Amino acid sequence: MAPADQILFRPATIDDIPIIRDLASRIWREHYPGIITHAQIDYMLERMYAPDVIRDEIANKGYRYVLAQRGKEPVGFAAYVHEPAEHAVKISKLYLLPSLHGKGIGRQMLQLVKDDALRSGARTVTLFVNRNNVKAIRAYEQFGFARSREVATDIGGGFVMDDYQMVLQL
Repeated sequence: MAPADQILFRPATIDDIPIIRDLASRIWREHYPGIITHAQIDYMLERMYAPDVIRDEIANKGYRYVLAQRGKEPVGFAAYVHEPAEHAVKISKLYLLPSLHGKGIGRQMLQLVKDDALRSGARTVTLFVNRNNVKAIRAYEQFGFARSREVATDIGGGFVMDDYQMVLQL
């Protein structure tokens, strides 16, 4: 039996969609104010975390979702996809309850993805991060990611994602 404070990782399934949606809502509403507006948070949560969107990513698009749990409590998640033609793995989501930031859990999540990427023969791991998300950028850089380019993406609804693409060379 694992200690109650130990972090365990497990693959998420379609049955975990309500847990993923709840975590996303809690994490985004706590972490992102001041980085993006509340209206954009609501818009992006609805767009990216609709049950049909997550179900399609898992069932049809090859995304791997992983839940991080402390004991039996879900505390974060990651989602990533292998892109064999580019010899890359793309992280699309990596979120952890803000109360657990700075405890090495995010690093463990990144290592899990990196290890999977290495096993698959990928040469890079990529992700996008909001340019104003200084805390996350610093964590990614400490892990070995480097900023590769700035990307502004119109996501509709009058909103733009203003990101850095970051790349980890394997």
